[in-house]
Amino acid sequence: MADDGPWEAVQRINRAWRAGDPTGIAELFHPDAVIVHPGFEGRSEGRDECVQSYVEFAGQATVHSLEEYGVTVDVVGDTAVVTYGFTIDYDLDGQPYRDRGTDLYVLTRAGEGWQAIWRTLVMRD
Repeated sequence: MADDGPWEAVQRINRAWRAGDPTGIAELFHPDAVIVHPGFEGRSEGRDECVQSYVEFAGQATVHSLEEYGVTVDVVGDTAVVTYGFTIDYDLDGQPYRDRGTDLYVLTRAGEGWQAIWRTLVMRD
């Protein structure tokens, strides 16, 4: 695991799925990580399920653009909360989508790097 700060760890995750190969992000997720799906409509639990959620999205969607803005990083001891706004344009199953929202990660310091332990997306109209 690289000696990244919390925002850099999130950026590594985003670069991997944007490149279409998120399989290498497992080291960036804690073994007990949880992703709460948008609208709190389900959960992916554990590193393998979390990584698989990225694999499935990358395999089904064609992303045309992703804008990230308003990044905040709050660190207390070995815990960090990273939030940022986003706008994404993509096609899924032949249908175009444009979503906006806030991405929220909770990370823990793991050795010399950071691992995601909890994530959700808060969608906006």
